[in-house]
Amino acid sequence: MNNRVLQILTFSYPVLTHIAISQNQFKFALLNLGVIAGLSVLSVSKQKEKKSDFSFNLALWIALLVFAVLIIFVDTARFALYLPPILILSFFIINFAKSLLPGQEALLTKLARVVFKDDGPEAAIYTRKVTLLWTCFLSVLLIQTIALSFFAPIEVWSLFTNVLNYLFMALLFILEYIYRQVRFGYRYTILYYLRGLSRVSLKQFF
Repeated sequence: MNNRVLQILTFSYPVLTHIAISQNQFKFALLNLGVIAGLSVLSVSKQKEKKSDFSFNLALWIALLVFAVLIIFVDTARFALYLPPILILSFFIINFAKSLLPGQEALLTKLARVVFKDDGPEAAIYTRKVTLLWTCFLSVLLIQTIALSFFAPIEVWSLFTNVLNYLFMALLFILEYIYRQVRFGYRYTILYYLRGLSRVSLKQFF
C-alpha cells in the first residue's frame, strides 16, 4: 500500500508542486516533498535488516524530523524545493554517462536488448548514439535548472523544472521514436514502447 501511494505521489509531485508554488503555498509543496521522503525511508527500512541499518535509518529519520521543523517554523525552508530536480537530473546524467565509458554497454543499448529483444549490431550502434544524445540533453536541462534557481523567480523556475522540462523530454522521446520508425522501419507502436518502459526496474539498469 505504501509503495502504491509513494508511486502516485512521486509521479504527481512536479504538477502538485508547481500548483502549490504558483498559489504561493510553499508549505504544501514542502509537505508533499516531506511525505515522499518519509515514505521512501519506510520503504527502504522494510527492505533491509534493522540491526545493520539502524544508524543509517536513525540518521534519515532525524533528517526528516529536522525538515518537518523547518517547514513549520522557517520561511526559507522553501529553498529545499530546488534540490529534487537537480538531484534527479544528476542521477540520470551520471548513469547515462557511465554507460558510455569504454568497455561498457550503453544504457539504452541494454534497454533495447533486455526489454525489446533488439540486440542487432546496427541497433547497438544507434542506441549508443541515442544514449549520448540523452546525456547531453539532460545535461542542458541541469544547467538550465541550476541557472533558473539562481537568477529567476521561483514561479518561473517551477514552470520549467516541474512542467516544461517534462514536455521537452516527451518531445525528444516522440521525435526520436519517429526518426527510428523512418530509419529502421519498425512496426511497433509508441504504446508498445511505453508499455515496455513501464515494466523497467530502475534497479535493473542503474
